Amino acid sequence: MSMATYAQTLPTNPEPGKCYVRCVTPDVWTNQSVTVQVAPSYKKLKVVPAQYATENQTVVVSAAGQDLSVVPAKYETQTFTVETTGPAQRLEKVPASYEKASETLVVKDSYQSLKVVPAKYATENFDIETTGAAQRLSVIPAKLGTENFQVVVQEASQRLEVVPARYETRTETVVVQEGYQKLVKVPAKYETRTETVVVQEASQRLEVVPAKWGTENVTVVVQPATTKVQIVPAKYTTETVEVVVTEASQRMEVIPAKWGTETLTYNKRQYGSTIKVVPARFTPGAQTIETKPASAKWEMSDAAPDCMSSDPNDCRYWCYKNVPAQTVTVSTTELSADASTQVTPGCDSTNDPNCGQGTYTKKVVLTPATTRVIDIPAVTKTVKRTVMVTPPTTRTVDVPAITKTIKKTVLVTPSTTRVIDIPAVTKQVERTVMVTPPSSTVVDVPAVTKNVKKTVMVTPPTTRVVEIPAVTKTMQRTIVATPATTRVVDVPSKSTTMKRTVMATPPTTVVVDVPAVTQTVAKTIVSPESTRVFDIPAKSTTMKRTVMVTPPTTRVTDIPEKTATLKRTVLANDARVEEVVVPAVTKTVTKEVLQTKGGLTSWKEVDCKVLEYNDLNINWDLGSATLTPAARAEIDAKLLPVLKDGVAVEIASHTDSRGSKESNRLLSERRAQAVTNYLISKGINSSRIVSNGYGEGRLLNRCSDGVSCTERDHRMNRRTQFRVINQN
Repeated sequence: MSMATYAQTLPTNPEPGKCYVRCVTPDVWTNQSVTVQVAPSYKKLKVVPAQYATENQTVVVSAAGQDLSVVPAKYETQTFTVETTGPAQRLEKVPASYEKASETLVVKDSYQSLKVVPAKYATENFDIETTGAAQRLSVIPAKLGTENFQVVVQEASQRLEVVPARYETRTETVVVQEGYQKLVKVPAKYETRTETVVVQEASQRLEVVPAKWGTENVTVVVQPATTKVQIVPAKYTTETVEVVVTEASQRMEVIPAKWGTETLTYNKRQYGSTIKVVPARFTPGAQTIETKPASAKWEMSDAAPDCMSSDPNDCRYWCYKNVPAQTVTVSTTELSADASTQVTPGCDSTNDPNCGQGTYTKKVVLTPATTRVIDIPAVTKTVKRTVMVTPPTTRTVDVPAITKTIKKTVLVTPSTTRVIDIPAVTKQVERTVMVTPPSSTVVDVPAVTKNVKKTVMVTPPTTRVVEIPAVTKTMQRTIVATPATTRVVDVPSKSTTMKRTVMATPPTTVVVDVPAVTQTVAKTIVSPESTRVFDIPAKSTTMKRTVMVTPPTTRVTDIPEKTATLKRTVLANDARVEEVVVPAVTKTVTKEVLQTKGGLTSWKEVDCKVLEYNDLNINWDLGSATLTPAARAEIDAKLLPVLKDGVAVEIASHTDSRGSKESNRLLSERRAQAVTNYLISKGINSSRIVSNGYGEGRLLNRCSDGVSCTERDHRMNRRTQFRVINQN
């Protein structure tokens, strides 16, 4: 703003040496900061992606099962006796004994002699018995037979066979396999007992009690009829007997379990949501801000052409002209749509059921291990033995009586038979008796749980009773099929047909007593032959045989389940949106507000020094218009205190003569403006600052163009000054 004085009006009563000023005071404006929102507040969305963690999951890759191992049977060697020659009997003849005796016999009975009155006879045929009917005893020896009989060496028993539970797999949420029970076999307990077995039943044998004869004085028989015993020797035969040297047994063969595989699914990875940020949308706008309202200022007109005064301020008039308002157009941004998000699920199980699923192979038992019982036949050995087929007997030969006219031998006691009991033959046999039948114990198997599948027991395990037949041994024994008896054999009478003359009319007699005729006769008394029975003991040999003491069993070995560790990705934190509110962007616009209306002032006394140019010790770099820190400190120390009094100042900057005048002028203007800008940044209103760049037009020394000068001389010309041009 220009300073002007009226030449016609001077201060009244001025003091010598004082300076006075009368100015056209400008309108005093103060800077007021106006905050303009150039960009609205909006949401800035930041997607924090889903965070995943890896965790280990233990899964069963091989189900628990059972392995069967065979516990072989235990055998022991036993000694047993085999009869190679069966018991028999032999008969020894006891010869007959004879003794002599004398006896007076009536050789002719006394009788009466009859005087015959001859009979009348007729001839007829008649049967005459030449040999009277008689009986003889025939010994029917006992019939011995051999029979096979079964000896129970091990009683029938039972064993429990486990019928395993049946399972089926169902897809459910939690339980993979329900708890179930399995049966563990408790084997039967056996003990060996000794029993007495009859190997040959009690029987009877007949012993012939020979007839006893006596001699009696008879008329005819000298030596009675007797019998002669002939020994019929026993008949033997050799038979082949199979002897068990190793009893029949069993061995168990393990049928291994059949394994299969099944594919199971598990949640291998969890997917978080994918969030897409739709950023806020803006539309450009503009806002016009009035930085300085419309005002007016005083301006001095040009000098009148006819002005005769040499003072350039004379012959002029002041005009109060309008100063249009100053505006600043600030580009703004308006919020069209705030930021939003679009959430997309990472895994849609409704459309893709296999989403995030992994598979693994599990080894499962299709058919559990079982055992197969294989019968081991008995090992036999062929032994020959001699057995009595027909026991020795006696055959009675009739010896006819020796008759004489005087003697006869009569039978005192007929031969009879005596029954002799043969006791039963027994044998001590050991046999295994089941004391405690096999049973089973129930072992609870806890349920295995999982998130995918479970095995459900359809049919619980049961036991099936398998009958173990009694182990028998076939033995032979001799039994009396038919006890010895005697058979009465009727000896029929012998007769012949003869002709006889029969008395048609019996004669009559006259009885004549005839005395008996006696005679002393020597006669033989016979004790008939007999037989004596000698028992021939059986012959046996000792043999060894292998006997199964403990039958084969199976031992169940539990196969533990095998697990594997699978890694799966789980969602630790799902994707989320962090919302950051971006504050509105404002721009501070300095707006000039009229504080004091300007105009002409009266004369005032001022400090004469500030009316002159004062140097600012700023050492500009060559060709530079940038304030150094030292330059800013100089301004703060010298110029800012002056401006605090509300005065207006001029900033004048000068250059040396080096370079063109135009470039030097522009450089000096930039330097003056740099100081002005710094003052404005310190809060000084720009209306109180006038900056002028004089270039090389106001040199302080002789160093003009074409003059050789030192750097010190040129630095003297490179200066920045200030002076007060208005004071309130």
